[in-house]
Amino acid sequence: MGLIKFIFILVLIFWLVGKIIKFLLKAFLAQKIQQMQNQQQTSQQPKYPEGSIHVDAIPNPPKSKKSKDDIGGDYVDYEVVK
Repeated sequence: MGLIKFIFILVLIFWLVGKIIKFLLKAFLAQKIQQMQNQQQTSQQPKYPEGSIHVDAIPNPPKSKKSKDDIGGDYVDYEVVK
C-alpha cells in the first residue's frame, strides 16, 4: 500500500510541476512577444513628420569629369579575312 501511495504522489507531483512550468512558459513567452511587438511598432514610426524633407548625407562631387574622347579605348581598324 505504501509503494502505491508513493508512486501516486510522485506522479501527481510531476504532473503539477509540468502544468506549472507550462503556465509560466506561456506567460513568459506572451510577455516577450508583447515587448517585441511594441518595439517593432515604435521602430516603424517615422522620425520626421510626413511631408518634411530630411537629408542624411550630401554625396561627394565626382573628382574629375571625363571628356567624350576618354569614354572608350583606341580605335582599331579591322580587315575581313577570307
